[in-house]
Amino acid sequence: MSQFLKKIGLYLIIFALLFAILFTYPLYTYSQQESPDKLGLSAKSAILVEAHTGQILFEKNPNLICFPASTTKVLTALVAISYEHDLNKIFKVSSKATMIEPGSSSYYLNPGETISFQDLLYAMLLISANDAANVIAENIAGNIPAFVEKMNQYAKSIGTKNSHFVNPNGLHSPQHYTTAYDLSLIARQAYQNKILRKIFSTVEYRITTASMHKKTEWQIIYNINKLLRKNSKYYYPYATGIKTGYTAQAKRCLIASAKKDDIELIAVILSSEDAFSDAIKLFNYGFNNFKREKLFSENQIVGKVLIDKTNHKWLDGYLKTPVYVLQNVYSPAESDLTYTVDFLKDLKLPVYKDTVIGNVYVYSKGYLISSIPVLSYERYEMQTSKKILQNVKNGLIKGTKVVIEILAGIILCVLLFTVITIIRFKRKKMRLKLRSTKTIDFSTLQNKKLK
Repeated sequence: MSQFLKKIGLYLIIFALLFAILFTYPLYTYSQQESPDKLGLSAKSAILVEAHTGQILFEKNPNLICFPASTTKVLTALVAISYEHDLNKIFKVSSKATMIEPGSSSYYLNPGETISFQDLLYAMLLISANDAANVIAENIAGNIPAFVEKMNQYAKSIGTKNSHFVNPNGLHSPQHYTTAYDLSLIARQAYQNKILRKIFSTVEYRITTASMHKKTEWQIIYNINKLLRKNSKYYYPYATGIKTGYTAQAKRCLIASAKKDDIELIAVILSSEDAFSDAIKLFNYGFNNFKREKLFSENQIVGKVLIDKTNHKWLDGYLKTPVYVLQNVYSPAESDLTYTVDFLKDLKLPVYKDTVIGNVYVYSKGYLISSIPVLSYERYEMQTSKKILQNVKNGLIKGTKVVIEILAGIILCVLLFTVITIIRFKRKKMRLKLRSTKTIDFSTLQNKKLK
């Protein structure tokens, strides 16, 4: 009997342990399309966004602080091209600009050498030349610290929250950091620039303006982005560019873009063991699981606003152009898209057709990705009777002002006339007083006494 009880007790203990394992620890279940784990990323931080709107399709620790390495140069190019528009402008190389970390990427520019702004951009973005980044910074801002200040200002102006830069090339510094999300904002800005987009996608380029690089073998440079290289195992047929990065501290970093049919994506990978492989997994996930869908149609009415309380008149608001988003074809809820329609307060009459009367704000995973103006669907003026009353009211107000001004003038004139009259009266009175005073002739009195 005791043996039986012991067995029962053992079974109860085993059952209790199984119960604790099943119900104390969370069980994670993922679909094949939605699972971040099944993407198998080696990166500590990554994000995949739609290139134009910034809609987030995938994220892994997107706000984790990381070192960006040479992906920094995308921001350097953005800032530089926003200040200097002449790509043929010749820049001069200083000795300080050539002082970079030994063994780091370089075009081996020489102090005193001259080279065009365009050739420097290609050297910086294709072969990640750190000396080219320094030369750009010095010639744009006068010195590197002044240029870095512009970098930080620009980054903040486009919405970055967790980034700080101390150099234009990305060489390691503990104070030089960013996040995958912040870099996606920077990358999207660069992607909109036609000049930079062309450079990012270039596989081979010839530098012709470097005054001390005349040999042919010094002039031809090749893009080190392996997603673009057909002879690479990482070649990705839909890849369109952007920028690689590596330092021992940052590990493999990459900002990459790709386009397939009507979908354009940007992937940011930080602190990775194999950034190119991670980028391919992200792009495949995006292209295989999302399709472009219309969120709002052309000329779609999205709401109405009370424009005239007295006459209870509501005015329709509409979007003139269609708005597209990417929808997860397997799990629409995973797209996590929301929007709000906000109308302006205290709209003034009259309101003409196509006047901006509000905005539609579209959010992806809590981030604002788009703001679309809501336009007035029709013209609206005040009703005729009310307009007449308003005009009468305005006329009365104007008439009252004129009457007040006239009365004020009359009162002023009366006051002036009264003052002048009083003054004249006082002067006349004084003259009469002087005339009534007799003058005594003492000589006559004396003569009268003698008689």
